[in-house]
Amino acid sequence: MKVFKKYLKNFIQNYRDTIKISDDCNFEDIRELTTDSRKLAKNDLFIALKGENYNGNEYINECIQKGASICIGEVTGGNKLISIKNSEKFLEDFAKYILSLEKKIVVIGITGTNGKTSTKEFANSIVSTKYKTHCTEGNFNNNLGLPITILNMDESTEVLILEMGTNNFGDIEKLANIANPDIATITNIGKGHTLKLKNKDQIFSEKFNITKNFSKKSTFIFNLDDPFLKKKYMDFNFNKISFSINHNSDLRAIDISNDFRSFKIINQDKKININLKAIGISNIYNSLCAASIASILNIDLENIKVGLERFSGIKNRFKILEYNNNNIVINDTYNANPNSMLNALEMTNKIFPSKTKIAVLGDMLELGEIEKDEHEKLGNNLVKNGFDRVFIYGNNYDNYKRGISGKIELEKINSHAEIANYINLKKISDTVILVKGSRGSKMENILEHIGA
Repeated sequence: MKVFKKYLKNFIQNYRDTIKISDDCNFEDIRELTTDSRKLAKNDLFIALKGENYNGNEYINECIQKGASICIGEVTGGNKLISIKNSEKFLEDFAKYILSLEKKIVVIGITGTNGKTSTKEFANSIVSTKYKTHCTEGNFNNNLGLPITILNMDESTEVLILEMGTNNFGDIEKLANIANPDIATITNIGKGHTLKLKNKDQIFSEKFNITKNFSKKSTFIFNLDDPFLKKKYMDFNFNKISFSINHNSDLRAIDISNDFRSFKIINQDKKININLKAIGISNIYNSLCAASIASILNIDLENIKVGLERFSGIKNRFKILEYNNNNIVINDTYNANPNSMLNALEMTNKIFPSKTKIAVLGDMLELGEIEKDEHEKLGNNLVKNGFDRVFIYGNNYDNYKRGISGKIELEKINSHAEIANYINLKKISDTVILVKGSRGSKMENILEHIGA
């Protein structure tokens, strides 16, 4: 049974922000919880949320007509209705209330500039070999997605794995106050969302709030290869576990293969071979972070190996696609920031050093005042990593161009479809094509126009 069903009636009857409960509310036959009126089925609980471009309260009557058991929203008057002051705050308060009572659950919080989602999925794959787990779906990692994840867990859950994202100051602290993680990790500190968080000190300060409610029993996991975290780690005054490739850490990767697929994990005096389906240096770090989480939960290296090796990766995250004529397309279109862009360029070059290399790149968004410089640096790094040809979609063509300085053939495309004028996989051979950009650039649309 979903845990929210167990606690909803008692919570809402005693909640200080409850205005009125209709007499005909059916607490007994609730099927699922939804915040999307389009997905509502008979006997579902509908929670009406408001955003910049939507207001779920406008669909309450429609949901009642569809057969909702209960609707919760910021309106008064109507059947099967629980009227509250603020739906967003209700979600946060209800999720926190549930976790305060479900004390058997170990809560894991994951944040960082890059690798949050992959680390979460690696961790879930490993931890589920021993425990009943529940984790964030997709990137449901904000102040709405996190409490919804908590409400939707099964009452048999033993380990709850939560991804925590941030765009603004205070986001992580709010999420940490809801979840109160027992184990937390910062995967790395890099340049992302610098429109609001201006530098690494601010980014670290924001993300380190994941430990805000730590007790003496809590454990912090961190990447010792990250220069910023390495500098800070002596100040961490609670239990801590480190992972790395280049330093003497608690968990370490050694003997990494040239294609960044296989390596060994060392934990104390034990060692095990790992062969990843989700390849790349970033996923080796993500694997180490997830393995560190598992080690705290007393999961042995054999189960860590099983969990890591069965995870096939995140959709559109450095997915290597093979085609005829020895052509490769790397679909890394999920998102982009300076760290992940540089990593993608370096991995493409290291894994496929002898192939002709083409990059089709979009903008990196939400960088604020560092936008021009970071795109220019990437142009320079395209040269350093041996790319032969580059296509740019978006507003940063001139910034890329300054970094490239005429050393690579460069073209601007004004639409995704325009790439078909330049690339056709059936007419080229022995070539690797990297496609990447921020979510807003929708670079996945490029693939259909190059014959992929």
